[in-house]
Amino acid sequence: MAAPKSKPLASRARNATASRSAILDHAIAEFAKQGIAGARTAAIADAAGVNKALLYYYFKNKESLYSAALREVFSGLVEDALPMLQSELSPGEKVLRFARVHFEYLVNHPDYPRLIHQELSRACITGEPSSDFRAISASHFVPLQRAGLKAVQDGIASGEFRKIEGASVLTNIVGMNVFYFVSAPIARIVRGIDPFSPVCIRDHVATALDFIGASLFNDRKHGIALARKIAAAPALPRKQPSSSKNSKVCSNKNVRFRS
Repeated sequence: MAAPKSKPLASRARNATASRSAILDHAIAEFAKQGIAGARTAAIADAAGVNKALLYYYFKNKESLYSAALREVFSGLVEDALPMLQSELSPGEKVLRFARVHFEYLVNHPDYPRLIHQELSRACITGEPSSDFRAISASHFVPLQRAGLKAVQDGIASGEFRKIEGASVLTNIVGMNVFYFVSAPIARIVRGIDPFSPVCIRDHVATALDFIGASLFNDRKHGIALARKIAAAPALPRKQPSSSKNSKVCSNKNVRFRS
């Protein structure tokens, strides 16, 4: 007699999971657009198709929802990049693939760079990171930083990379990718392009990896060849909406280092 009850219970569990996921998805979008101060839980609930009571059932207040939203969007990058950095690939492949995986994640999760920029801006104003960002950095970014730093150090030890400060390598890779998104409005005005068109995205990946290959490797020819091999992988999926009429054109041609 107990068996028939399992279906409604399973269905309710699925609905609960779907509701919580919908709330988180729309919270990420709302916080990325409005910031924590301007975001409205009513707008999040409406967009998710739930009432505010259900939202507060899962998340006790806006601050806890914001914390969960940050963890949700930031954890995805760790899941994508950490296994690769801990794999048996060569140090050169790890660093170059990390640059691409990181950029690919930003392409598919455009709210990520916006949230990062907001948190860093808040830290500049207040003088220190928020408690949420500090906790997420410890739980998510520190393991990623350690794995990336080890890859650079292994490359130096093996002679594949020239002697260089490892943490700065990772900082420059992340900064190069994040700023591409943060500066997109300027690129539209100054260069008259859609930086999120497939052509411009491919150009950024190719140019960024070329730059890493030419500057990091002792054997520049090998570094550039490996960079171009990784950059030539299948095109990145694109979820970022295009807002430019010039969406099929990217005025900057790939700048290739001579090998």
